[in-house]
Amino acid sequence: MIGSAGEIAQYETMAESYEPLTRRVTVKVESWPNDSAMLADFRRGEPVPDVFLANRRHLSYLTQHDLVQPVDQLLDDRGFDFGDEYPRSSLTAFGADNRLECLPYGVEPAVVYYNKSLVRLARLKNPPTPGQGWSLDQLEAAGRWATDHHPGVAGISLDPTLNGIAPFVYSGGGNLFDSTTDPTSLALSDDTNVQTLTQTVRALRAPGTTLTPNQLARHTPMEWFARGRLALFEGSRRMVPDLRDVPDLDFDVMPMPSLGTSATVGGLTGMCLSRHAHDVGTAADFLVYANSPGALALVSYGGYLQPANQTVALSDAFQQPGLMPQHASVFTFSVKSMVYPPALGSWDDLELAVDPIVERLLHARPAQVPRLTHRIDRASYRVLGPRLGPTAPPTQSGG
Repeated sequence: MIGSAGEIAQYETMAESYEPLTRRVTVKVESWPNDSAMLADFRRGEPVPDVFLANRRHLSYLTQHDLVQPVDQLLDDRGFDFGDEYPRSSLTAFGADNRLECLPYGVEPAVVYYNKSLVRLARLKNPPTPGQGWSLDQLEAAGRWATDHHPGVAGISLDPTLNGIAPFVYSGGGNLFDSTTDPTSLALSDDTNVQTLTQTVRALRAPGTTLTPNQLARHTPMEWFARGRLALFEGSRRMVPDLRDVPDLDFDVMPMPSLGTSATVGGLTGMCLSRHAHDVGTAADFLVYANSPGALALVSYGGYLQPANQTVALSDAFQQPGLMPQHASVFTFSVKSMVYPPALGSWDDLELAVDPIVERLLHARPAQVPRLTHRIDRASYRVLGPRLGPTAPPTQSGG
Protein backbone atom coordinates (compact mmCIF):
# COMPACT_ATOMS: atom_id res chain seq x y z
CA MET A 1 0.00 0.00 0.00
CA ILE A 2 1.04 3.60 -0.56
CA GLY A 3 0.70 6.56 1.77
CA SER A 4 1.44 8.16 5.11
CA ALA A 5 1.26 6.35 8.44
CA GLY A 6 -2.35 7.47 8.87
CA GLU A 7 -3.33 6.12 5.46
CA ILE A 8 -1.55 2.81 5.99
CA ALA A 9 -3.38 2.38 9.31
CA GLN A 10 -6.70 2.56 7.46
CA TYR A 11 -5.55 -0.05 4.94
CA GLU A 12 -4.43 -2.33 7.78
CA THR A 13 -7.84 -2.04 9.44
CA MET A 14 -9.49 -2.97 6.17
CA ALA A 15 -7.15 -5.91 5.55
CA GLU A 16 -7.62 -7.27 9.08
CA SER A 17 -11.37 -7.35 8.57
CA TYR A 18 -11.09 -9.67 5.55
CA GLU A 19 -12.61 -12.99 6.60
CA PRO A 20 -13.59 -15.22 3.66
CA LEU A 21 -16.15 -17.87 4.58
CA THR A 22 -14.49 -20.88 2.96
CA ARG A 23 -10.92 -20.67 4.20
CA ARG A 24 -8.50 -18.82 6.42
CA VAL A 25 -6.51 -16.11 4.67
CA THR A 26 -3.90 -13.85 6.24
CA VAL A 27 -3.29 -10.53 4.50
CA LYS A 28 0.14 -8.96 5.01
CA VAL A 29 0.27 -5.23 4.31
CA GLU A 30 3.46 -3.85 2.77
CA SER A 31 3.81 -0.09 2.49
CA TRP A 32 5.76 2.61 0.67
CA PRO A 33 5.64 6.38 1.31
CA ASN A 34 4.67 7.03 -2.33
CA ASP A 35 4.22 5.28 -5.66
CA SER A 36 7.63 6.36 -6.94
CA ALA A 37 9.34 4.58 -4.04
CA MET A 38 7.31 1.45 -4.75
CA LEU A 39 8.17 1.54 -8.43
CA ALA A 40 11.86 2.03 -7.63
CA ASP A 41 11.76 -1.23 -5.66
CA PHE A 42 10.08 -3.00 -8.58
CA ARG A 43 12.80 -1.74 -10.92
CA ARG A 44 15.43 -3.16 -8.60
CA GLY A 45 13.76 -6.55 -8.83
CA GLU A 46 12.01 -6.57 -5.46
CA PRO A 47 8.96 -8.90 -5.34
CA VAL A 48 5.67 -7.42 -6.55
CA PRO A 49 2.85 -7.98 -4.02
CA ASP A 50 -0.03 -10.16 -5.17
CA VAL A 51 -2.38 -7.15 -4.88
CA PHE A 52 -1.04 -3.61 -4.93
CA LEU A 53 -1.99 0.00 -5.55
CA ALA A 54 -0.42 1.83 -8.48
CA ASN A 55 -0.73 5.32 -9.86
CA ARG A 56 -2.03 5.47 -13.41
CA ARG A 57 1.05 7.44 -14.44
CA HIS A 58 3.06 4.22 -14.05
CA LEU A 59 0.65 1.99 -15.96
CA SER A 60 2.84 1.95 -19.08
CA TYR A 61 5.82 0.68 -17.11
CA LEU A 62 3.77 -1.99 -15.36
CA THR A 63 2.26 -3.34 -18.58
CA GLN A 64 5.45 -3.11 -20.65
CA HIS A 65 7.36 -5.07 -18.01
CA ASP A 66 4.59 -7.64 -17.60
CA LEU A 67 4.09 -6.89 -13.90
CA VAL A 68 0.27 -6.86 -13.91
CA GLN A 69 -2.48 -9.06 -15.27
CA PRO A 70 -5.86 -7.80 -16.50
CA VAL A 71 -8.62 -7.90 -13.90
CA ASP A 72 -11.77 -7.57 -16.02
CA GLN A 73 -12.47 -11.29 -16.53
CA LEU A 74 -11.56 -12.12 -12.94
CA LEU A 75 -14.04 -9.50 -11.73
CA ASP A 76 -16.71 -10.74 -14.14
CA ASP A 77 -16.23 -14.30 -12.89
CA ARG A 78 -16.95 -13.09 -9.37
CA GLY A 79 -20.02 -11.06 -10.29
CA PHE A 80 -18.36 -7.74 -9.52
CA ASP A 81 -20.23 -4.88 -11.21
CA PHE A 82 -17.50 -2.44 -12.14
CA GLY A 83 -19.46 -0.80 -14.95
CA ASP A 84 -22.12 1.19 -13.12
CA GLU A 85 -20.17 2.24 -10.04
CA TYR A 86 -17.21 3.85 -11.80
CA PRO A 87 -17.00 6.77 -14.24
CA ARG A 88 -16.33 5.42 -17.71
CA SER A 89 -13.33 7.75 -18.03
CA SER A 90 -11.59 6.15 -15.03
CA LEU A 91 -12.07 2.65 -16.47
CA THR A 92 -10.78 3.77 -19.85
CA ALA A 93 -7.77 5.37 -18.16
CA PHE A 94 -6.76 1.98 -16.75
CA GLY A 95 -7.41 0.13 -19.99
CA ALA A 96 -4.87 -1.27 -22.43
CA ASP A 97 -5.49 -3.45 -25.49
CA ASN A 98 -9.22 -3.52 -24.66
CA ARG A 99 -8.56 -5.02 -21.22
CA LEU A 100 -8.94 -3.48 -17.77
CA GLU A 101 -5.44 -3.68 -16.32
CA CYS A 102 -6.27 -2.41 -12.82
CA LEU A 103 -9.51 -1.51 -11.06
CA PRO A 104 -9.81 2.24 -10.28
CA TYR A 105 -9.49 2.59 -6.51
CA GLY A 106 -8.73 6.18 -5.54
CA VAL A 107 -9.12 9.44 -7.42
CA GLU A 108 -7.67 12.84 -6.52
CA PRO A 109 -9.07 15.72 -8.59
CA ALA A 110 -7.32 19.02 -8.04
CA VAL A 111 -9.50 21.57 -6.20
CA VAL A 112 -8.96 24.93 -4.50
CA TYR A 113 -8.73 25.11 -0.71
CA TYR A 114 -9.58 28.43 0.93
CA ASN A 115 -9.26 29.79 4.45
CA LYS A 116 -12.73 30.99 5.43
CA SER A 117 -11.26 33.50 7.89
CA LEU A 118 -9.16 35.12 5.17
CA VAL A 119 -11.60 34.87 2.25
CA ARG A 120 -15.22 35.91 2.60
CA LEU A 121 -16.74 34.82 -0.69
CA ALA A 122 -20.00 36.64 0.01
CA ARG A 123 -18.18 39.97 0.21
CA LEU A 124 -16.71 39.79 -3.29
CA LYS A 125 -18.15 42.13 -5.91
CA ASN A 126 -19.28 39.17 -8.00
CA PRO A 127 -19.55 36.45 -5.35
CA PRO A 128 -19.47 32.78 -6.34
CA THR A 129 -21.74 30.29 -4.62
CA PRO A 130 -19.83 28.22 -2.06
CA GLY A 131 -19.24 24.72 -3.33
CA GLN A 132 -20.27 25.62 -6.89
CA GLY A 133 -18.33 26.59 -9.99
CA TRP A 134 -16.46 29.88 -10.33
CA SER A 135 -14.31 31.71 -12.85
CA LEU A 136 -10.63 32.63 -12.93
CA ASP A 137 -11.68 36.26 -12.39
CA GLN A 138 -13.54 35.26 -9.23
CA LEU A 139 -10.52 33.31 -7.98
CA GLU A 140 -8.34 36.35 -8.62
CA ALA A 141 -10.84 38.59 -6.81
CA ALA A 142 -10.82 36.24 -3.81
CA GLY A 143 -7.04 36.39 -3.62
CA ARG A 144 -7.05 40.19 -3.90
CA TRP A 145 -9.72 40.47 -1.20
CA ALA A 146 -7.60 38.41 1.17
CA THR A 147 -4.45 40.46 0.61
CA ASP A 148 -6.34 43.76 0.83
CA HIS A 149 -8.00 42.86 4.14
CA HIS A 150 -5.15 40.90 5.74
CA PRO A 151 -1.75 42.56 5.26
CA GLY A 152 1.13 40.11 5.10
CA VAL A 153 -1.06 37.30 3.79
CA ALA A 154 -0.50 35.81 0.32
CA GLY A 155 -3.59 35.37 -1.81
CA ILE A 156 -3.22 32.40 -4.18
CA SER A 157 -0.76 29.58 -4.72
CA LEU A 158 -1.03 27.41 -7.80
CA ASP A 159 1.04 24.24 -7.99
CA PRO A 160 4.07 25.37 -10.08
CA THR A 161 4.17 22.17 -12.12
CA LEU A 162 2.84 20.83 -15.38
CA ASN A 163 0.00 19.15 -13.49
CA GLY A 164 -0.68 22.41 -11.68
CA ILE A 165 -1.32 24.40 -14.85
CA ALA A 166 -3.04 21.56 -16.75
CA PRO A 167 -6.57 22.33 -15.41
CA PHE A 168 -6.30 25.87 -16.79
CA VAL A 169 -5.10 24.65 -20.18
CA TYR A 170 -7.97 22.18 -20.52
CA SER A 171 -10.56 24.60 -19.15
CA GLY A 172 -9.45 27.20 -21.68
CA GLY A 173 -10.26 24.81 -24.52
CA GLY A 174 -6.73 23.66 -25.26
CA ASN A 175 -4.82 20.40 -25.14
CA LEU A 176 -1.77 19.71 -23.05
CA PHE A 177 -0.03 17.58 -25.70
CA ASP A 178 0.29 17.66 -29.48
CA SER A 179 -1.55 14.31 -29.63
CA THR A 180 -4.01 12.62 -27.28
CA THR A 181 -2.71 9.15 -28.17
CA ASP A 182 0.95 9.33 -29.17
CA PRO A 183 2.40 12.70 -28.13
CA THR A 184 5.84 13.87 -29.15
CA SER A 185 5.66 17.24 -27.39
CA LEU A 186 3.63 19.46 -25.12
CA ALA A 187 1.51 22.03 -26.95
CA LEU A 188 1.59 24.98 -24.55
CA SER A 189 2.73 27.38 -27.28
CA ASP A 190 -0.45 26.85 -29.31
CA ASP A 191 -2.43 30.08 -29.65
CA THR A 192 -5.28 28.93 -27.41
CA ASN A 193 -2.93 27.80 -24.66
CA VAL A 194 -0.84 30.97 -24.80
CA GLN A 195 -3.99 33.02 -24.33
CA THR A 196 -5.12 30.85 -21.41
CA LEU A 197 -1.75 30.88 -19.68
CA THR A 198 -1.41 34.63 -20.18
CA GLN A 199 -4.74 35.09 -18.39
CA THR A 200 -3.58 32.80 -15.60
CA VAL A 201 -0.24 34.54 -15.14
CA ARG A 202 -1.95 37.94 -15.18
CA ALA A 203 -4.27 36.79 -12.38
CA LEU A 204 -1.21 36.19 -10.20
CA ARG A 205 0.59 39.44 -10.98
CA ALA A 206 -0.78 41.72 -8.26
CA PRO A 207 1.79 42.41 -5.50
CA GLY A 208 1.39 39.94 -2.66
CA THR A 209 -1.09 37.82 -4.59
CA THR A 210 1.07 34.68 -4.63
CA LEU A 211 3.87 33.19 -2.57
CA THR A 212 7.37 34.31 -3.49
CA PRO A 213 10.12 31.84 -4.45
CA ASN A 214 11.80 32.59 -1.10
CA GLN A 215 8.62 31.71 0.78
CA LEU A 216 8.23 28.50 -1.21
CA ALA A 217 11.82 27.58 -0.35
CA ARG A 218 10.95 27.76 3.37
CA HIS A 219 7.54 26.08 3.45
CA THR A 220 5.09 24.33 1.14
CA PRO A 221 1.85 26.11 0.17
CA MET A 222 -0.05 23.74 2.45
CA GLU A 223 2.20 24.70 5.37
CA TRP A 224 1.69 28.42 4.69
CA PHE A 225 -2.05 27.76 4.48
CA ALA A 226 -1.99 25.92 7.81
CA ARG A 227 -0.10 28.86 9.36
CA GLY A 228 -2.83 31.26 8.25
CA ARG A 229 -0.50 33.07 5.84
CA LEU A 230 -2.02 31.87 2.55
CA ALA A 231 -5.66 32.31 1.59
CA LEU A 232 -6.11 29.86 -1.31
CA PHE A 233 -4.12 27.00 -2.77
CA GLU A 234 -4.44 24.11 -5.19
CA GLY A 235 -4.66 20.68 -3.56
CA SER A 236 -6.40 17.30 -3.29
CA ARG A 237 -8.47 15.31 -0.79
CA ARG A 238 -5.35 13.69 0.66
CA MET A 239 -4.59 16.92 2.54
CA VAL A 240 -7.83 17.00 4.52
CA PRO A 241 -6.85 14.99 7.65
CA ASP A 242 -3.70 17.05 8.28
CA LEU A 243 -5.59 20.32 7.85
CA ARG A 244 -8.31 19.16 10.22
CA ASP A 245 -5.63 18.75 12.90
CA VAL A 246 -4.58 22.43 12.70
CA PRO A 247 -6.09 24.34 15.65
CA ASP A 248 -8.51 27.16 14.72
CA LEU A 249 -8.17 26.59 10.97
CA ASP A 250 -11.54 26.98 9.26
CA PHE A 251 -11.33 25.88 5.64
CA ASP A 252 -13.50 24.80 2.75
CA VAL A 253 -13.00 23.84 -0.90
CA MET A 254 -14.08 25.08 -4.32
CA PRO A 255 -13.67 23.50 -7.77
CA MET A 256 -10.82 24.57 -10.01
CA PRO A 257 -11.83 27.85 -11.68
CA SER A 258 -13.26 27.81 -15.18
CA LEU A 259 -11.95 29.66 -18.22
CA GLY A 260 -14.84 28.47 -20.36
CA THR A 261 -15.50 24.87 -19.40
CA SER A 262 -15.14 22.95 -16.15
CA ALA A 263 -11.92 20.93 -16.14
CA THR A 264 -9.44 19.52 -13.69
CA VAL A 265 -6.74 16.86 -13.53
CA GLY A 266 -5.40 14.74 -10.72
CA GLY A 267 -4.15 11.41 -9.57
CA LEU A 268 -5.86 8.11 -10.30
CA THR A 269 -4.86 5.03 -8.35
CA GLY A 270 -5.76 1.50 -9.35
CA MET A 271 -5.75 -1.78 -7.46
CA CYS A 272 -3.75 -4.24 -9.52
CA LEU A 273 -2.95 -7.96 -9.51
CA SER A 274 0.60 -9.15 -9.97
CA ARG A 275 1.24 -11.16 -13.10
CA HIS A 276 3.10 -13.60 -10.82
CA ALA A 277 0.60 -13.76 -7.94
CA HIS A 278 1.09 -16.85 -5.76
CA ASP A 279 -2.64 -17.65 -5.85
CA VAL A 280 -4.54 -15.72 -8.50
CA GLY A 281 -7.95 -16.83 -7.23
CA THR A 282 -7.30 -15.73 -3.66
CA ALA A 283 -5.77 -12.46 -4.85
CA ALA A 284 -8.82 -11.77 -7.04
CA ASP A 285 -11.15 -12.59 -4.13
CA PHE A 286 -9.35 -10.04 -1.97
CA LEU A 287 -9.50 -7.48 -4.80
CA VAL A 288 -13.28 -7.86 -4.89
CA TYR A 289 -13.51 -7.53 -1.10
CA ALA A 290 -11.21 -4.49 -0.92
CA ASN A 291 -13.41 -2.70 -3.45
CA SER A 292 -16.72 -3.58 -1.81
CA PRO A 293 -18.67 -0.64 -0.30
CA GLY A 294 -17.97 -1.81 3.25
CA ALA A 295 -14.21 -2.17 2.78
CA LEU A 296 -13.95 1.15 0.91
CA ALA A 297 -15.93 2.83 3.69
CA LEU A 298 -13.43 1.54 6.29
CA VAL A 299 -10.58 3.23 4.42
CA SER A 300 -12.58 6.35 3.54
CA TYR A 301 -13.35 7.08 7.21
CA GLY A 302 -9.72 8.14 7.63
CA GLY A 303 -10.36 11.10 5.35
CA TYR A 304 -7.44 10.49 2.98
CA LEU A 305 -8.97 8.29 0.31
CA GLN A 306 -11.39 9.64 -2.26
CA PRO A 307 -12.84 6.39 -3.60
CA ALA A 308 -13.26 5.96 -7.34
CA ASN A 309 -16.44 4.00 -6.55
CA GLN A 310 -19.06 6.74 -6.86
CA THR A 311 -21.61 5.12 -4.54
CA VAL A 312 -19.12 5.20 -1.67
CA ALA A 313 -17.88 8.67 -2.69
CA LEU A 314 -21.43 9.99 -2.27
CA SER A 315 -21.94 8.24 1.09
CA ASP A 316 -21.38 9.67 4.56
CA ALA A 317 -18.23 7.54 4.85
CA PHE A 318 -16.55 9.95 2.43
CA GLN A 319 -18.68 13.12 2.65
CA GLN A 320 -18.37 13.11 6.46
CA PRO A 321 -21.04 15.71 7.28
CA GLY A 322 -20.19 17.84 10.27
CA LEU A 323 -16.47 17.78 9.50
CA MET A 324 -14.44 20.16 7.37
CA PRO A 325 -14.60 20.85 4.52
CA GLN A 326 -18.29 21.73 4.52
CA HIS A 327 -18.58 21.22 0.76
CA ALA A 328 -16.89 17.83 0.42
CA SER A 329 -19.18 17.25 -2.55
CA VAL A 330 -16.76 19.44 -4.53
CA PHE A 331 -14.31 16.50 -4.53
CA THR A 332 -16.96 14.08 -5.76
CA PHE A 333 -18.43 16.20 -8.51
CA SER A 334 -15.01 17.38 -9.72
CA VAL A 335 -14.43 13.79 -10.89
CA LYS A 336 -16.87 14.45 -13.73
CA SER A 337 -14.59 17.23 -14.99
CA MET A 338 -11.34 15.25 -14.84
CA VAL A 339 -9.24 15.03 -17.98
CA TYR A 340 -6.78 12.14 -18.21
CA PRO A 341 -3.68 12.93 -20.29
CA PRO A 342 -2.08 10.20 -22.41
CA ALA A 343 -0.53 7.33 -20.48
CA LEU A 344 3.19 7.99 -20.82
CA GLY A 345 6.12 5.86 -19.82
CA SER A 346 8.24 8.93 -19.09
CA TRP A 347 6.19 11.18 -16.80
CA ASP A 348 8.98 11.54 -14.26
CA ASP A 349 11.52 12.55 -16.92
CA LEU A 350 9.03 14.95 -18.51
CA GLU A 351 8.37 16.73 -15.22
CA LEU A 352 12.09 16.97 -14.46
CA ALA A 353 12.58 18.65 -17.83
CA VAL A 354 9.69 21.12 -17.81
CA ASP A 355 8.63 21.85 -14.21
CA PRO A 356 11.47 24.33 -13.53
CA ILE A 357 10.37 26.34 -16.58
CA VAL A 358 6.70 26.07 -15.58
CA GLU A 359 7.62 27.55 -12.21
CA ARG A 360 9.32 30.47 -13.99
CA LEU A 361 6.23 30.86 -16.16
CA LEU A 362 3.93 31.33 -13.16
CA HIS A 363 6.19 34.06 -11.78
CA ALA A 364 6.77 35.75 -15.15
CA ARG A 365 5.26 38.82 -16.76
CA PRO A 366 2.35 38.14 -19.14
CA ALA A 367 4.48 39.32 -22.08
CA GLN A 368 6.97 36.51 -21.36
CA VAL A 369 4.40 33.72 -21.69
CA PRO A 370 4.85 33.03 -25.45
CA ARG A 371 8.62 32.69 -25.15
CA LEU A 372 8.44 30.48 -22.05
CA THR A 373 5.79 28.19 -23.52
CA HIS A 374 8.03 27.62 -26.55
CA ARG A 375 10.87 26.74 -24.17
CA ILE A 376 8.65 24.27 -22.32
CA ASP A 377 7.53 22.62 -25.55
CA ARG A 378 11.12 22.27 -26.78
CA ALA A 379 12.18 20.75 -23.46
CA SER A 380 9.30 18.28 -23.63
CA TYR A 381 10.24 17.23 -27.17
CA ARG A 382 13.68 16.21 -25.96
CA VAL A 383 11.91 13.70 -23.67
CA LEU A 384 8.94 12.64 -25.81
CA GLY A 385 10.11 13.20 -29.37
CA PRO A 386 11.17 10.40 -31.72
CA ARG A 387 14.64 9.05 -31.12
CA LEU A 388 15.27 8.93 -34.88
CA GLY A 389 14.72 11.65 -37.45
CA PRO A 390 14.62 15.41 -36.83
CA THR A 391 16.28 16.63 -33.68
CA ALA A 392 14.24 19.83 -33.46
CA PRO A 393 10.52 19.91 -32.65
CA PRO A 394 8.05 21.12 -35.24
CA THR A 395 7.16 24.78 -34.98
CA GLN A 396 4.04 25.38 -32.90
CA SER A 397 1.48 27.91 -34.00
CA GLY A 398 1.05 31.13 -32.11
CA GLY A 399 3.41 33.22 -30.06
